[in-house]
Amino acid sequence: MRKLRHMAMAAIVIGAIAGVASAKGQGWSGNARAGREFVGHNCDGCHVVAPNQDVQPLVTSYAPSLFAIANRPGTTPETLRDFLKRQHAFSNMPYPDLTPADLANAVAYIMSLRRQ
Repeated sequence: MRKLRHMAMAAIVIGAIAGVASAKGQGWSGNARAGREFVGHNCDGCHVVAPNQDVQPLVTSYAPSLFAIANRPGTTPETLRDFLKRQHAFSNMPYPDLTPADLANAVAYIMSLRRQ
């Protein structure tokens, strides 16, 4: 059942989340609460997205937690946006074309995990 859930989630990420990031959407600051919901439905197969996550990633220690990503010294909203918008060295990570709102919301949520 768990495997089926994650396979369905991957299909949703790859197939259903489509959009073209426009310059207009790039400047939107995003909503951390909406970002938490988005990453909870789309990223939790590989990443720990929250301490109270219902289902843990399929493979532990496979991908860094979003908390760890947020607290890296070089992480900024700009570096996250750039990273999530294009292909990079992690070829096993799905690359959906995030809508401007989903991208901004995910970045807002991840940045909300940063220690003050």
